[in-house]
Amino acid sequence: MKAKENGPMRERPVGPTDVPSCSSWTELSATSAVIPNMAVSVALPSVAGAPSLILTFVTALIFHRSVADIATGASSSEETPHRRFEYKYSFKGPHLSQPDGSIPFWIHTGNAIPSADQVRITPSLRSQRGSVWTKNRVNFEHWEAEVTFRVSGRGRMGADGLAVWFTSEQGLDGPVYGAADQWNGVGIFFDSFDNDGKKNNPAIVVVGNNGKLVYDHQNDGATQALGTCLRDFRNKPYPVRAKIKYYKKTLTVMINNGFTPDKEDYEFCTKVDTMIIPTDGFFGISAATGGLADDHDVLSFLLFRLTEPGQQPPPPESEIPKEEKDKYQEEFQNFQQELDKKKEEFQKEHPDVQGEPIEDLYETVNDREIRQVFEGQNRIHLEIKQLHRQLAMILDEQRRYVSVITDEVAKKGTNAESGQVDSASPQLGSVLATQQEVLRNLNELRSSFYESLKQIGSAQHQGNAPGIGTYETIQHFNDIKEHLHLVKKDVDHLVQRGVQNPAEKAVKCPEMPPVPACLSTVHFVIFIVVQSVLFFCYIMYKSQQEAAAKKFF
Repeated sequence: MKAKENGPMRERPVGPTDVPSCSSWTELSATSAVIPNMAVSVALPSVAGAPSLILTFVTALIFHRSVADIATGASSSEETPHRRFEYKYSFKGPHLSQPDGSIPFWIHTGNAIPSADQVRITPSLRSQRGSVWTKNRVNFEHWEAEVTFRVSGRGRMGADGLAVWFTSEQGLDGPVYGAADQWNGVGIFFDSFDNDGKKNNPAIVVVGNNGKLVYDHQNDGATQALGTCLRDFRNKPYPVRAKIKYYKKTLTVMINNGFTPDKEDYEFCTKVDTMIIPTDGFFGISAATGGLADDHDVLSFLLFRLTEPGQQPPPPESEIPKEEKDKYQEEFQNFQQELDKKKEEFQKEHPDVQGEPIEDLYETVNDREIRQVFEGQNRIHLEIKQLHRQLAMILDEQRRYVSVITDEVAKKGTNAESGQVDSASPQLGSVLATQQEVLRNLNELRSSFYESLKQIGSAQHQGNAPGIGTYETIQHFNDIKEHLHLVKKDVDHLVQRGVQNPAEKAVKCPEMPPVPACLSTVHFVIFIVVQSVLFFCYIMYKSQQEAAAKKFF
């Protein structure tokens, strides 16, 4: 059957001549890629040319995609800004707070508790508020902040939440997550409590304010939110990280949920275009609790200045206001004048040292070695002084023992002259001789220590020749060791003698003569017999009295 000539379909012969060439399809694909909105009417190829058509189409699509990717990559690489870390607007552990509890370049208010490795903005107690704010203003056109925090609590739900601020003034206290309401700037809220009952919390909300709006607590700021995303940031195994970037009037929030220890595992949260914020202001972090309570801990806050490619970042001197710069310059000039006056006074008092070169501020290797040697000798000197004091105490105790034994020997000698003979006199003599020998050894040891102290002192005073006296000092230490060995040997000998001859120990007191007993055996027997007789007589008397009393009844 043949269709009409002017009908919608037209019969064409089927054959190899009907298949278009690859060049024609490539040109067609390129034309469709260049002019995507133009409708091109092309006759359908035959069934035999379908594989060639598909292959040509895929090739054109891949080529178009690669060109687009290259263009996108080039544009993104060109737009990557330069980052510079600003330490005056940042804090992190492990030495986050100072001994007085303050944070360098930051102030904290309310219930905030700084520690060595984190700042607890609010503890897990009801109705708590706290915040930390930068002391100095930030006047960056573009910036990026990285906040590492942890929100943890016992319950399934928490409250109220945590907020990161950039405002024209410090909102030290207020009802909006512990900061002031009607702020001028932007706040990124990590809201953990569902006030409106829509089950859309925990959530991250971006809210801007021009200083006139009152925050909508009842709806969790939903009516004022510029951007939001639902993320659960409570009770995570690792700290949660938020990256807030303001670049070319675009605010971007990236979030790391804290499921992995990877610090760069960020995912997109929200983005606000054409956002106008104050040119200068303060950064702050605040938190609050209500009927429910969480621990809101901030581990670090790192701020980076962003500079567009091709532009040089301003020098650090330009960041200091002119008033402060003049003040610092005046202080420096005053200090320089005082230093010059002191130099002149010193030169007048010491005219001999004028014109001598100033010594190098850094010590050489030889000076450091000599200093270490002197420090070691100093420590040895102190140890020997300590031993010298201990030896003096031991000598005093030994002298006291010798004086006691001498007095005892003198008494025994007096008793011997009067005719009393004591068998313990030889033992006392031997103990006295041993004590005198120990005393002599201790005196020699003390003198050796004294000589060692003199040698070390002379070696310390001779700075140009630190090696002098080293050999003599070693010899003195060897002598000290020998004397200590002798003392130990004498003490061990005395102990062994005391163990082997227990009868030769210290003199015992004479035994007292037996005291005669006050009651002899005969007297005791007589007393018992008399007591028995009296007892029986009393019993007989009582029985007779009872018998006489019965006669009247």
